Amino acid sequence: MWTAEYTLITDATKEEIWKAWADVENWSKWDKGVEWCRLDGEFKTGTTYTLKPVGGPKAKAVITDCQPLKRFTDVSKLPLAKLEFIHELAEEKDGLHVTHRVNISGPLGFFFAQVIGKDTERDLPETIGNLARVAKESK
Repeated sequence: MWTAEYTLITDATKEEIWKAWADVENWSKWDKGVEWCRLDGEFKTGTTYTLKPVGGPKAKAVITDCQPLKRFTDVSKLPLAKLEFIHELAEEKDGLHVTHRVNISGPLGFFFAQVIGKDTERDLPETIGNLARVAKESK
């Protein structure tokens, strides 16, 4: 399995970050890799969404774990691989820790780690920085 992770410490509140995460239709405001995204119901475990990455085909994903104000995980199926994004919040003395982790697994995981993973890993710091900025602006 291939994994990448980045944590940003911010003065945004967990409520502000959670609100931005749950606003799936506006993910493109903070993630430059997202052209558009549509949620098929409420932001909770079991709900699916469709995402169109910039320069790629649209993809379906399912929210497999959703613990409000703490974490959510979404999973997309790729040919002979699985793409999993884990998003976590942790309140610490130095501020709110916002973590995005990406796991790619399966027989073709090595291939998708090169095709998708490298760019995703490179963009994680900017993506989370944009998330924190957008979250604070939308008070």
